[in-house]
Amino acid sequence: MVARERSSQLTRERLIAAARASFSRHGYHAATTAQIAAAAGCSEPTLFKQFGSKQALFKATIQDTAESMLAILDEPVPPSADAFDVLVGRLRGLLSHPLLGQLSRLRSFALALPDEIDLGDTPGVDAFEARVAAAVAAGQASGTIRADIDPRDIGRLAFAVGLLFGFRSAVEGDAAAAAELAPLADTLATLVRVPEGTSHETLA
Repeated sequence: MVARERSSQLTRERLIAAARASFSRHGYHAATTAQIAAAAGCSEPTLFKQFGSKQALFKATIQDTAESMLAILDEPVPPSADAFDVLVGRLRGLLSHPLLGQLSRLRSFALALPDEIDLGDTPGVDAFEARVAAAVAAGQASGTIRADIDPRDIGRLAFAVGLLFGFRSAVEGDAAAAAELAPLADTLATLVRVPEGTSHETLA
């Protein structure tokens, strides 16, 4: 039974990987379940046995991709490291991660199909903003981040950078968009840090 469950899980992972590549490249309607199944090395009936429908596969693909990106942000912070500095480094890394471009396109396709695709409880804005806000709050507690800002606002601004990546990527490609927006992450980080020689209390 364990071997069968593992085999089923591996098949599911292959199908999601194939679906992510196909949906993000061709769009929801142009990507076919037959093509996705073939790319995953299985039959179309196996695909439907795993997911039930094309819509469910699309939703599962977005959920898996979003969770994979959030998992990068959730990796443990080294004890001696500054949580906000670590976050900024990881956000910069996400800009050059292939999953970001794919997730941006997948979400764009989903937004264009509100009557067909219900994202429901897939991780979205709130989940991402919460990670950023937590790192900002930690920096405020340690005195390295300005006390006069709302951590949630920084989370929203960071998410906006991700949305901007999607637009720039559509025009210039993922690599060019990442190169253009990476300095923006550094600028945002500079703006929220307590300037050298200024006390945390002064900005409170």
